[in-house]
Amino acid sequence: MTIKRPIAALALFTATAMMGLTACAGQSPQSAADAAGSDTAVSGAAAAEASESIVVLSHDSFEFPQELLDQFQKDTGVAVTIQAVGDGGSLANQLVLSKDAPLGDVVYGVDNTVSHRLAGQGIIEDAGVLSPQGELNFAGEPGLVPIDQGDVCVNIDKKWFADKGLTPPATFEDLAKPEYKDMLVAMNPATSTPGMAFMLATINHFGEDGWTNYWTSLKNNGLKVTEGWSDAFSVDYSAGEGAGPYPMMVSYGSSPAYSITEDGTDTTTASLPATCYRQVEYAGVLAGSDKVEAAKKFVEFMLTPEVQEAISEVTYMHPTVKEANAPEDLVKFGSLSDTPVIVPADTIAKMAEEWLKTWQATVIG
Repeated sequence: MTIKRPIAALALFTATAMMGLTACAGQSPQSAADAAGSDTAVSGAAAAEASESIVVLSHDSFEFPQELLDQFQKDTGVAVTIQAVGDGGSLANQLVLSKDAPLGDVVYGVDNTVSHRLAGQGIIEDAGVLSPQGELNFAGEPGLVPIDQGDVCVNIDKKWFADKGLTPPATFEDLAKPEYKDMLVAMNPATSTPGMAFMLATINHFGEDGWTNYWTSLKNNGLKVTEGWSDAFSVDYSAGEGAGPYPMMVSYGSSPAYSITEDGTDTTTASLPATCYRQVEYAGVLAGSDKVEAAKKFVEFMLTPEVQEAISEVTYMHPTVKEANAPEDLVKFGSLSDTPVIVPADTIAKMAEEWLKTWQATVIG
């Protein structure tokens, strides 16, 4: 697949890998990222007709359908090159480092676990693009427009639990119980967006006075920490590529859509709705671009139902435009949680550095 998040790439953050918008259908997250390559340019024939060109910076688990780029150029005269920068965290960092000399005109794939790094730095232009869902906007950066959404949740290997005759956990509290010792893999929140999302979810659930004690309990209960999503999926997770010894991992709510049984009626894995953190990916016009109007048109293009559906197919994230439909398997087996955790972006911006330091001292030492 071209990278669909759940399967090895979802590494759209696995920020390390974050997106997969990232989470694509059928291919592993890492292979998806490899397949995306360094950039995708418009075809030669279409490029010859362009009167203007723009560069869209993205995470490397995203592959924009060429036919849609060609259609955009036909309609607007603007040729588009998609330039992969890295995973979601790397993308955010690169935007900060290059803010005085931006590497492109549009950014897509910065999510709400790392968008706080851009706050107040004049990186995103408020180009006046109308947001489809205002409640998903990033506080303090009105130029970031929500393009897709999904959940980061603990996933379980249902078959493993059934074979062992063990009732699966359901809540955060369950994960720290002795009967689930040595079963959970999570990611370092400093290097992985799913890891960051899971840490934020636990802070929200247990509060400032309780979240570090919870992580100590997880650690004492045999928690394994990896640097990124693909590390856990390809080596440790029993339902992953490596068929490892851990039947639970922090992953995506869409991941079970990749484990459908042969008869198509069920899945061999499941996400735990009570542990889900809502992940939103944004696009925006980069301040400093000398092609603001063309860049704005492309962001607006990303909000059309046709493009929203194409992005959902590639990333296995849910559209933010109500008129757009997600893939059938995603709707049936990877639906959004009804009770997701959402931590306000301005709170993340204020507290992220302190939280990460505390997590490091508590879990890594």
